[in-house]
Amino acid sequence: MKKYCFIASIFFILLAWTLPAVAQPSQQKLLMTWQTATLYNGKDNLDLVLIVKNQSQEAINFDKIELWFNAIFPILEKKEKDYEVTSENGDLFRITFRKGLTLQPQNSLTLQYTSKYPMFNISNVPYGFYFQDKEDASKIYPIDVKINPIKWSPDDQNIFWATLYDKNTERLNHAESRLILPTPQTVQSIPGVLTLTNSISYWIDPAFHGEMANLAEFAALFSNLQFHENTEEQPVVKIKKGENISKEGYTLHIEPDGITIEASHNAGVFYALQSLRSLLKPADFQSSSIQLPCLAIQDEPRYAYRGFMMDIARNFKDKATILKYLDMMSRYKLNIFHFHFIDDEGWRIEIPPLPELTKIGANRTPRFREGLGIQPAYGSGGQSTEKHFLTREDFIEILKYAKQRHITVVPEIETPGHARASIKAMEARYHRYMAEGNKAEAEKYLLHDFEDKSVYSSAQYWNDNVMNVALPSVYNFIAVVLDEFKQMYADAGLELKKVSLGGDEVPNGSWEQSPKVKQLMDSLGFKSVYEVWPYYIKKVNKICQEKGLQMAGWEEIGMVNQGKGMDVNPALASANMQLDVWNNLIGGGQEDLAYRLANAGYQVVYISANNNYFDMAWNTNFEEPGLKWATYADLYQSYTFLPENFFANIEHTVNGSKMEKSAFANKIRLTESGKSNLIGVKGGLWAETVKTSERMDYMIFPRLLALAERAWSPKKAYEDDEKFHLDDFNGDYSSFVHKVGLEELPKIANIVRFRLPAVGLKEIDGKLHANTEYPGFAIHYTTDSSTPTKDSPKYEQPISVKSGLQYTFATIATDGRAGLTSVFTK
Repeated sequence: MKKYCFIASIFFILLAWTLPAVAQPSQQKLLMTWQTATLYNGKDNLDLVLIVKNQSQEAINFDKIELWFNAIFPILEKKEKDYEVTSENGDLFRITFRKGLTLQPQNSLTLQYTSKYPMFNISNVPYGFYFQDKEDASKIYPIDVKINPIKWSPDDQNIFWATLYDKNTERLNHAESRLILPTPQTVQSIPGVLTLTNSISYWIDPAFHGEMANLAEFAALFSNLQFHENTEEQPVVKIKKGENISKEGYTLHIEPDGITIEASHNAGVFYALQSLRSLLKPADFQSSSIQLPCLAIQDEPRYAYRGFMMDIARNFKDKATILKYLDMMSRYKLNIFHFHFIDDEGWRIEIPPLPELTKIGANRTPRFREGLGIQPAYGSGGQSTEKHFLTREDFIEILKYAKQRHITVVPEIETPGHARASIKAMEARYHRYMAEGNKAEAEKYLLHDFEDKSVYSSAQYWNDNVMNVALPSVYNFIAVVLDEFKQMYADAGLELKKVSLGGDEVPNGSWEQSPKVKQLMDSLGFKSVYEVWPYYIKKVNKICQEKGLQMAGWEEIGMVNQGKGMDVNPALASANMQLDVWNNLIGGGQEDLAYRLANAGYQVVYISANNNYFDMAWNTNFEEPGLKWATYADLYQSYTFLPENFFANIEHTVNGSKMEKSAFANKIRLTESGKSNLIGVKGGLWAETVKTSERMDYMIFPRLLALAERAWSPKKAYEDDEKFHLDDFNGDYSSFVHKVGLEELPKIANIVRFRLPAVGLKEIDGKLHANTEYPGFAIHYTTDSSTPTKDSPKYEQPISVKSGLQYTFATIATDGRAGLTSVFTK
């Protein structure tokens, strides 16, 4: 018997020598390319192609592996001869290959698939590709993809850049720059100039010693000036306590002999320093002699709530990035940080009593089917993300950092929708305790009903992301998480007073086939599943009130569906809830929703998706990242937001231009009581397409500055349905944008990788004219199709164009960084 085994072993060894070697897939062995299919036209043909080429000298056996990837737009399932494309929930897709499929050396495999929607920019291209062994899930092979972008025709390109040139010409109609951003309430010029040199003495009222750290940070900005403390009688800078000044207000007097700041609260002192910083020119911070115009400023904010929402759930951002944004917020007088760190695709904060929330909920991993985490999303691909969360200590440090800068952090705990990460985490906890035989503990914080057969698809295409609000364990979960947040605030020396419980985008179909919800409805005499929604809102609001918290949430918490879609729910208007209202999509029918809710008595914070969702793409250029479901939003579009008069200039916005102003004549306007309920404005960044802090900078700046101007500065004369004049608006915008481009962006250039302006191009009488969306940046160009650099010719005046040449332009920053290119072909 041993003889035959020996002979068989020799046979199989010889056979292996004669068969071609089979390689594992890897970045080195495979080249993958994405492009449109031959017949793709963005209309009735949405076929796209992945081409996989084997660059190695060995065959690769594809029937042993699967290809996984994320695509923000849904892909149609299909089965071809060699492969099958399937949807795996959310934005995750899988391609499996036929048995026996082998890719020989130097051969290519073309995988054609169909998108549900047209590809409009770089952010819609699939990403996060990885191969995974079918039998051993620990064998994972991430792979990058080369993108062949969708090309414009030369004529379409020329028209696009000529249109931008005309827009720039119209919008930047004069070169006058405002003094301070955001604009103070009143600024009065005084004869004379104040010169600051060498040593600057200061005195600060003992009542404001809490601002000493901020004053020290301000002084440290100057490389050639020294600040030192002096007596009240002698200082160049005097900070004193005043009366009858609002909490965040201040007066600032600059006279030939010194600067006087007067405030009643610490916040006013801080904001006066920010106004001084804005008044200074970029070169002043390196100068040994600074000249300031003499001014008398009286200032206070337009809105008490001036906010910015950051999403780190979809793609995690670390503590350093968050602290940087708190600095930027405070510099431009934003005072509420709406912190969105919990969603379907990630739970990003440590809650010690519930360790699965971060162990499972923060770990997107290709090994999700083994129960090691949640599935890859938004390009996380073949890498596990188990460290992508903030510890308690991180969050406490963030709270203290924000407090020093007069920023209140409002955490958002997404419920009952957008809850997949927490649902999966608590399911893992359930299985852990069930394995120990502890059924009571297993069910204590369970968030879903295993018997619920409801069928739905959320806004991000999840079919399992809604908490089952008939379970008492859901409210146990919310209560313990709120207690943990309260304790973190206490440990930071603060009191948690407001918390957002989300409440948005619970998809149709939720709870309709849940036995537990049916039992709840029967016990309460509910006739429709729509009645479950206000029941839930009342219940969680009561939990908040019992813990001394004001509940905030998205607009839906103040709405109800009575069978004809969501509408204002007047029954809860007196429940002391804050609504964050985003839905004003032009043509969507809810353009006046913020006003209807405010008029009904709700406290409303207006976060206009049409203007201040900073994840929206800038324009239709394929290379511009972001989404477009709400709008395209360049800096001008952000500035068109008029919080109390949304319809005054609606025909001049990106989407409004498709509709006449008269189309909105019957929409509801703010009443006087409604105006008092509109407590503030904010902007936000959803991070589905924002993987890095550099991309975040690009998407947010300079658009954040338009938000800051609207949030702080007094209402402009043109903010009126009857008195709006485009020339007045453009004049104001031109003053704003000159301040942004010439002064504010250069001041933050070493901190923020902001978007550089694009170049408009237009041929006029045989010469190519160029201009930029905002000033302050040099234009360089090439004529050989190469990308311009700081060494390329600088555009100084119109260029004579020659037939057959391609002219490529870009703005170049002082550090050599280039903006996106603009191309003109003669």
